[in-house]
Amino acid sequence: MSNMGLPLELDDLKLTGHITRYSNAEPLEDCDVVWNGGKGKAATAAGAEWIVKLETKGFIDHSAGLELNAEFQSVGYSEQSAVSLAFHYSKWSEKNYVLVPGAVYAGNRFGVRELPYAPCWSKLSDQGPEVPTLITDVPRLSIDAGNHSAFHLLTGDAAVPAVGIADESSGIGWLFITEQATALGNTSMHVEESEDRRAAKISFQAPGVRAKLKYEMATTKVPSTDKGYDFKPGDKVTLRFRVYRFPCTRINELFHYFAIVRQSGQPKTTLGASLPFSAAWEIQERKYNAMNWNDQLSYYAVGTIDMKHQDWQIGWVGGGMSSYALLLEGNGLSVQRALSTLSFMFSSQTESGFFHGVCYKGQWYGDEFNDDPNRNAPEQWHILRKSADALYFMMKHFIALKHIRPEFVIPEPWIEGAKRLADAFVRLWNNYGQFGQWVHTGTGDILVGGSAGAGIAPAGLALCGAYFGEEAYIEAAKQSADHFYNEFTLQGITTGGPGEILQCPDSESAFALLESYIVLYEEIGDRIWLSRAEEAALQCMTWCVSYDYQFPAGSTFEKLGIRTTGSVIANVQNKHSAPGICTLSGDSLFKLYRATGNEQYIELLREIAGNLPQYLSREERPVKGWDELNMPPGYMSERVNMSDWEGAACVGEVIPYSCWCEVALMLSYTELPGIYVNKKTELVIVIDQVDCRLQRSVDGRLLLTIINNTNYPARVKLFVEEEDASFNPLGQCASISWPRIKLNAGETIQMPL
Repeated sequence: MSNMGLPLELDDLKLTGHITRYSNAEPLEDCDVVWNGGKGKAATAAGAEWIVKLETKGFIDHSAGLELNAEFQSVGYSEQSAVSLAFHYSKWSEKNYVLVPGAVYAGNRFGVRELPYAPCWSKLSDQGPEVPTLITDVPRLSIDAGNHSAFHLLTGDAAVPAVGIADESSGIGWLFITEQATALGNTSMHVEESEDRRAAKISFQAPGVRAKLKYEMATTKVPSTDKGYDFKPGDKVTLRFRVYRFPCTRINELFHYFAIVRQSGQPKTTLGASLPFSAAWEIQERKYNAMNWNDQLSYYAVGTIDMKHQDWQIGWVGGGMSSYALLLEGNGLSVQRALSTLSFMFSSQTESGFFHGVCYKGQWYGDEFNDDPNRNAPEQWHILRKSADALYFMMKHFIALKHIRPEFVIPEPWIEGAKRLADAFVRLWNNYGQFGQWVHTGTGDILVGGSAGAGIAPAGLALCGAYFGEEAYIEAAKQSADHFYNEFTLQGITTGGPGEILQCPDSESAFALLESYIVLYEEIGDRIWLSRAEEAALQCMTWCVSYDYQFPAGSTFEKLGIRTTGSVIANVQNKHSAPGICTLSGDSLFKLYRATGNEQYIELLREIAGNLPQYLSREERPVKGWDELNMPPGYMSERVNMSDWEGAACVGEVIPYSCWCEVALMLSYTELPGIYVNKKTELVIVIDQVDCRLQRSVDGRLLLTIINNTNYPARVKLFVEEEDASFNPLGQCASISWPRIKLNAGETIQMPL
């Protein structure tokens, strides 16, 4: 169509409107809207007429965005139709960084290997230290010249329904943010490149239709079940957007601007009403001792179901991590069993210094999801992220024992095992200049290189170096973290944290790098690690859901009133968000806030941790699994399904498994303050399920009022400090010294600070 009369034309960006008719998900006709300023008309070949009204507010510059509201009204009948607005970028480059929060990073423009779930590296010929980044068949822009290059998503696929562009060559960034849904259901988001990659179209459509094919469980080849809407005369639908244009000379500036506007126009986030952390802890501790304890081999299992990957997996999903929480906060039985778990963990160490990844009924297994013993020895494959988690958390155990049980003598085999593991990482770094993603359990050699999967290893090495006074560990921590920063954080991509996604971008490695940068800052004191932690935190933020998703009526989560704000999308392959960070408390965000004063970080932590208890199944408020049975008290499922990646029937429903997010909740109670007060600034941040207010008495004293509006007694951790003290690093196990404030159900107390 002619550009005359377009309602928006700025730089190389032009706006068009469209009416598309479908036969189910098959496009039949795309009809352009003819604009005259803010008004438009369209007529389809089938004779359906439309009128469009476009309202704009604001200006596109560095400080403000442009609000676009487009009302489409059908004058006659328009069957199986959808309306859309498209933003056309005329001077495009395939080098542009394309972001859909939680779904697309750098356009997901990587090499692809099409494998059924769960994908097995040992079945591929792509192996060795220098293997390029490879992902599964997920929505993406094509890495291959000449191939069709486009992706099509529904808003439920994303942490925020948005598309971001970093055009470093022009120094300009763009963010296009829409709403989850219109009255017709979820909106769809599309990015399509021209064949020569010199132009691109970013469009949003209602109702959302992924034409022809859609994504389900590691394949984009599933026939789409999306449909248009049968418009009757007078029917209307409105698409709403916020468009931002800002200076962007490096990728991190896109994340920085996104952090500013991700919740723009939304009311201040309130936590979902639930139960206090301490009440959740009591339920979880009972459940872990009744259902997760392996009495035969004396360890806390990661799940409760009799299956291979629910028995023992070190690191990742909670093995040797739940025991840390139970060591710090548990009763006498829990502490005893936590130490037994640590002893069992060291029994799984191999001659390389790394660990066996899986134990099932007393038999050690590798980490590959490949049951063919004749193919590339799958039982010798180890996800290095697991041993990286183990190094970090075993050192946290050691440090905790110094505080809570100073009389306890750490057994020499544990000391030797910790050093052997640290030595294995140092050897790997010295031999390869990287840690890689998969190693051979026996030799410790890299089987598959690349990825940020072992991103928490520098944190473990730094703690190990400080604990044992070994400079070689600290030096390897600094060098490897520097490598991770340059190869991943700086590029806006973190890959390969989970073991069953090849090297798809993921949130777990993003948070692991944040943890490492914070630990290095605290242990070394060099503020370069603080600035890198800020960059990592902004990228972590893109994986966190920024709003409360509207679940289908009658779904389990709709009935429970679940609030999705703060849930964390796993990765671009497994398109669900989850309760919490896999598998951390997020205290690195708290430490980052204290060091910088930037409230974005503690607000994000409040959203993540504060909304965790609502997912806990409990006797008086059970959570029903998709098997139609109520999950036992203390169960938490990892599924927060906003996407139909497992089928439309699973949106708002949960897989009935006990899993790692229970550990995230336990660690949150263990390591985070329920109430944080800065006396100098008089700032109060509440993460736990209580209400607070701070006021001055007539004699000038600060008084803190705490109100427990829940039906449970609460034991709330209170951390009060002067502003000047907030620049002092907390280190590990700081929560041990924080007072616990006890409140009965419904009680209000007032206390001087």
